[in-house]
Amino acid sequence: MIKELIKRILIGVIATVLFSGLLAIFSYEPVSNRQPNSSYTSLSGLFTIYAIYSGPVFIVAGVIWSFIIDKMNVKHQHYSRSRRYFRKSIWYILAGIISTLIFLFILSNGAILYNSETFGFLSLGIIASLLYYHLQIIWQFVFNKRSSFLVE
Repeated sequence: MIKELIKRILIGVIATVLFSGLLAIFSYEPVSNRQPNSSYTSLSGLFTIYAIYSGPVFIVAGVIWSFIIDKMNVKHQHYSRSRRYFRKSIWYILAGIISTLIFLFILSNGAILYNSETFGFLSLGIIASLLYYHLQIIWQFVFNKRSSFLVE
């Protein structure tokens, strides 16, 4: 149980770094494109801001949701691999939506506005949850393959 918890926390940290890095790269304004007499944040500053906000969500919500989703899917192990993948993807999408709504509720002091920004945040929540799920799959593939190499 502790080993599984540590694995999921590490996946949350890796997901935070990837997610924050990609968001920082996409929202960074190069020096050549900046308007004069305007304030801009550096790439590392953007990364730090995104990591501060997304890190706790990945680590706390990602770990909790991954345990819940795995527990719910135990009885469906007889399904084909593609059906299990599709089913878990849907659960992770729902988890991303719920986590994003909770996050927005906390940040807005209970006054979530349903506008285009909210839907943008929901999209990021879905992307983040699917990133976490796919990192879990990659982790399992890499370490299960590697451990079989060590045994043989």
